[in-house]
Amino acid sequence: MTVMGCPVPQPQDTPAQPKLITEPITGGVYYLYVPTTYQKNKPAPVIVSCHGTDPFDVAAYQVGEWKWLAEQYGCILVCPKLTSTDGIFGAGDIHQLLRDERLIMTILGQLHYAYNIDRRNIMMTGFSGGGFPVYFVGLRHPDVFSVVVARNCNFNRRALDGWYPPSALKTPVMVYYGQNDPLAIKVQSEAAISYLKSAGFIVETDVLPGSGHERHPEVAMQFWLRHWHGTPPKPKSPNTIEQYISKVGNYIDFEVTSDARNRNGKNTQATSNYRSNRGG
Repeated sequence: MTVMGCPVPQPQDTPAQPKLITEPITGGVYYLYVPTTYQKNKPAPVIVSCHGTDPFDVAAYQVGEWKWLAEQYGCILVCPKLTSTDGIFGAGDIHQLLRDERLIMTILGQLHYAYNIDRRNIMMTGFSGGGFPVYFVGLRHPDVFSVVVARNCNFNRRALDGWYPPSALKTPVMVYYGQNDPLAIKVQSEAAISYLKSAGFIVETDVLPGSGHERHPEVAMQFWLRHWHGTPPKPKSPNTIEQYISKVGNYIDFEVTSDARNRNGKNTQATSNYRSNRGG
């Protein structure tokens, strides 16, 4: 998938296609991808992915980044068009964040009526400037989001400090970025890690060796699987994993099996062991 901003190297050949939907209450717009494996009698986990700075990263690119993994693991994917994600000139404006929060939470509320949602497993994640709503919305609703993952993200302490409840400290959080990411992303990611740890969060981190400002949702996916509530899903087509790796590089071990002991704190690490097969 060729884009004018950050390239989307993930496979695009999914059996279903996303729908562009206008949310009637807020008037906001979002993309919705429903995997072909969805069944009404089986709760489906949900991924909410926040785009970065428009036009370099928009909601449609987030769909392209995530839909293959969503199809493989049977996840409903939501990618809203947001206003608070300017990582170049913006800093996470609170009024914009509250507006985006209303859109995201309204979408999730409506999904509960339209689909059988696995309320125990909903991931909030985002890329680049999407970090502002990821931290703000994700940590303000620990009763909704089971994990929060920032991928190569911007961060502003003033757009988070004092806005989340004490129960948010129990939310599994991961922050990762590329070894060759722009300096602003490196600095702000480290600032996020420092702030979250000082506030009492348990944060898993990683620096992807040899990677720049690139899309690696598979790292977030495996983190989520390791913090799954219940039995984590298996990929629909394990034999296609090599195809995925050939396009994006291998930054995780797809053969690692998730289990409940991670949630019980018996195998939790402050720093992940994911490493690329390209060196590092």
